[in-house]
Amino acid sequence: ADAFGPGRALDPEIQILPVNGTREALFNAAFVATPLAKAGRRPAILMPNPFYQCYAAAALAAGAEPVYVPATRENGFMPDFAGLPGEPLDRTAMIYFCSPANPQGTVASLEQLKDLLGLARERGILLAVDECYADIYDREPPAGALQAALALGGGLDGGMLDNLLIFHSLSKRSSLPGLRSGFCVGGRDFMLRFRSFRNVGAPQGPLPI
Repeated sequence: ADAFGPGRALDPEIQILPVNGTREALFNAAFVATPLAKAGRRPAILMPNPFYQCYAAAALAAGAEPVYVPATRENGFMPDFAGLPGEPLDRTAMIYFCSPANPQGTVASLEQLKDLLGLARERGILLAVDECYADIYDREPPAGALQAALALGGGLDGGMLDNLLIFHSLSKRSSLPGLRSGFCVGGRDFMLRFRSFRNVGAPQGPLPI
C-alpha cells in the first residue's frame, strides 16, 4: 500500500481500471495513446531492448514505429530515452518502461523515474510503466512510478498522474498467471478515453476475479 501513497485517494471509478491481465491492457493502451500523426510524421513508441514482445506488437498494431532503445551492460541495463536525438522524441507518443525489468532485472531509482516522467510531460508523451515485477525483490522494495509522481508534487486529482499509466498484475505478485487479473492507474483524461476504448474493444474480467 505504501507504494501507492498512504493517505492519498485516487478516484476508483476513473483512475483505477481492472484489466483482463496486464498484457491485454499494455497492448490496448497503445491504440488510445497513438495519434494518426505527431509532429507531422508517423508516431513512434519507445521501448527498452530487450523488451516484452507485447510492446512491439502494440506499437505496430497501433500504426506507430517501434523504436528499440538499448538496455545493455554499457549503460547499466537502463535505456536512455532522454539521450535519443530530437527527431524520434518529437514524434514519440508513448514510452514503455519496465521496472524491475525483465529480463535485465534492473531497478530504476526514484530519481530516474522522476526524470523519465518529467521527460514525458515535457514532450507530451504517455509514460506506460510496467510494474508487474514490483513485488519480487530481496532487500528493499523498488521505487514505483506513483511515488515519483507524488514526489514531483501536486494533487492526485489535479494533474499529478498526467502523462502516466501504471500497470500491476497478480501473475507474479500472487503466482496467479492464469487468473488474468490486473489493474492500471493513470491520469483522469487518459483513463476516461482508455475506459471507453476497452468497453468496446477488450475482454472484460469476470466479476468474481
